[in-house]
Amino acid sequence: MIYAPAIVGIVILVALAVFFWRRSGIGSGRAFGNRIAAHIGIPKSLFHSLLDHGAKGSSRDLLASLEKAQLDLDQASVELGPSLARGIERLEARFGRQDMVDKAKPMVARLVSAPEPTP
Repeated sequence: MIYAPAIVGIVILVALAVFFWRRSGIGSGRAFGNRIAAHIGIPKSLFHSLLDHGAKGSSRDLLASLEKAQLDLDQASVELGPSLARGIERLEARFGRQDMVDKAKPMVARLVSAPEPTP
């Protein structure tokens, strides 16, 4: 009985580690999203915020699926263009015009108007 609190504590620590690993670790899509953001020329925080507001479902799942499909950065960027555009619309509707978002608009518009690349 004296070991029960220690065992419960260890189980909780392992559960927390698994939670954070799935959220930010390899395969979460976050690192792939950071590479796409750098490729496009948008700050990482803005990229993830736009994607969170514009993606249908989980943005991390979307990024992870694109990474698993082994798309290169150009292909993945074009795939994410419509979601990023929706994110811009929703952020502007909610918070009004922002300088960071205004700077990202031409980059996102270029992605939306780009032809679908062939693999």
